[in-house]
Amino acid sequence: MLVSNKVDCKLSFKISGYVDLYNIFLEGRKMDQETIQKGFYMTLCSKDEIDRIFNVKNTFDYLLKQRADATLDSTRIHRVFQKRCLEAGDNWNFSESFDETPFIDYKCDLEEPDMDVADEITAGFVFCDDPNGRIRKTEFGNVIMISESLRYFLYFMNLSYLHAENFDIPNDVRNAAMKIAIRTMLQSETLDFDMDPRGEIPNRLHAELQIHTNRQLEFVIGHEYSHAFLGHLDTSNVIEVPMLSNISNSPSNLARIYSPSQKNEFEADIDAIERPMVTSDERANHVSRALYFFTYLDVFESVKEQIFPHNGSIKTHPDPIERFWNIYNRFEDIVTIDKEDIKNLLKCSSAHKDALKEDVSINIDSYEFYGSIYLGSWRGKVLVDRVDF
Repeated sequence: MLVSNKVDCKLSFKISGYVDLYNIFLEGRKMDQETIQKGFYMTLCSKDEIDRIFNVKNTFDYLLKQRADATLDSTRIHRVFQKRCLEAGDNWNFSESFDETPFIDYKCDLEEPDMDVADEITAGFVFCDDPNGRIRKTEFGNVIMISESLRYFLYFMNLSYLHAENFDIPNDVRNAAMKIAIRTMLQSETLDFDMDPRGEIPNRLHAELQIHTNRQLEFVIGHEYSHAFLGHLDTSNVIEVPMLSNISNSPSNLARIYSPSQKNEFEADIDAIERPMVTSDERANHVSRALYFFTYLDVFESVKEQIFPHNGSIKTHPDPIERFWNIYNRFEDIVTIDKEDIKNLLKCSSAHKDALKEDVSINIDSYEFYGSIYLGSWRGKVLVDRVDF
């Protein structure tokens, strides 16, 4: 069954506008294969969106299909979107349900010629497990896709690392936040934060975490656009990788992804910070947030390497710490973090990696089981799945 009961089914079909197909389902009429396949999308998309998915004509349709397919591939993500759909009622639009704010904010800081180039590239968030962005080469043009999971990874890593004024974040909350972040990118943490936020985070702290997270996402987004600005999108740099690593490499899961040389990655990191037209203070903040991003990525990759050792497959990006120092050395004159703080940051992260390495060796199941973990003393009310959400 696509939905748990007829009430949910009726609401979903009413919103989709695909009433005729709904009646066919209820009456049990014989349907052709395409009609059956379209039925799976009805709990998410309008009739027009479904028609676009089954007749892709441009990069916007392509992105829509990737988003819908990724959502339907995960029962939990599907539930999240069904809840959003029911809450939105007649105003529901699957295509517009993804937050595009970081993309808009990044492009608003570009000069007009660069903005024109960026506007020619379709871009958006998609559920996948790659902490780096991706550029897909399609027959309709290039499409930039940023992992929706990355938003949650950065949010909880920021909660773990942030030293916010007027907020005493307990150590058990920080440790749990880091584990949630890592599990999110490992795909073992359920992506239902809309329904089950993992704890009660003070509103002002939540707002500050969102600001940091969005600025870091802008850097990742800018990095992908920079590959286009710098002329890195050469077809000789194309490989095939799966969208989700825990799904077999079937043809439907493989995609052609640009794999620029490591030199190009370093260049795109720098360009993502230099190209936007911002004040010196804003640029310094961009540098600091990028440095934290690579620190977080280094911690995550150390855990991932322990659980899933690198088997000699192609690495599309340099090590996070190499990218960290590449940025620091380029912007040393304006960075707001002095050398002593840099050393302390990396020392802190090294301690985190050691602690996580020990934890993985003892409690490997806590990284691999599919479910949810919570923010220690900030958990708040215990929510029951299928009852409270």
